Amino acid sequence: MSRASLLAVVGLTIAGTLPAAAQNLAIFPNNRPAAESTEAFRAEALRSDAYNIEASRLALQKSNNRAVRDYAEQTIVNRQATTDALLPRGTSLSAAGTVVGDAGSGNLLTAPLSLATAPIVAVGNVLQGRPVFERTIVDTNPATPGRRVTLDPVREQRLSRLQAAPNGRRFDALYTADQARAQSDAVQLYEAYSRNGDSAVGRTFANEAKPMLRGDAGEADRLAGRYADGGSLF
Repeated sequence: MSRASLLAVVGLTIAGTLPAAAQNLAIFPNNRPAAESTEAFRAEALRSDAYNIEASRLALQKSNNRAVRDYAEQTIVNRQATTDALLPRGTSLSAAGTVVGDAGSGNLLTAPLSLATAPIVAVGNVLQGRPVFERTIVDTNPATPGRRVTLDPVREQRLSRLQAAPNGRRFDALYTADQARAQSDAVQLYEAYSRNGDSAVGRTFANEAKPMLRGDAGEADRLAGRYADGGSLF
């Protein structure tokens, strides 16, 4: 069985362990960090996946470098695997960090913020009678229903800088430097949860995913060192 398939088997068990009501709760119960709370870990891992997928899609549009493009393609495959493992079909992650059912999917969950819009578009929700500012939604896998993830403001800013970067070598430098940071952050997230997470199934999933994420982080570091030009996203 491939690593991606194994992740799907283990992770889908995680997605199925939480009842619908629990999936609608805010993801930070008792303010526990992502290192402990399964809900918080899942939300942060999904945002990480969505960001890396969308940044890598940009790389396929803006880079002509074979090594960069190969890395981007593999990153998309790997992060789609972890997303599929963590997020059930027909559901998405809202700006509030809750897992919600998509309208018309047959799996609609009640939630204060729901996602029922086209992928990768700005969407305005209403909270307490006022519009919530528009946020970027990434469709992590257009071939499957649901699995749209709303990015956090910090990742939105980083994505905007990548979008604005000139094509070619300048983009390669910014993208690979950003990926070195993003992949390192993901490894740290999974490392912490694998030690302290409140779900045994979740800890198993995190441990299974770590070798893949470490491999991606190592390749990102190598590429960042090769294409560094003094520019920074941060």
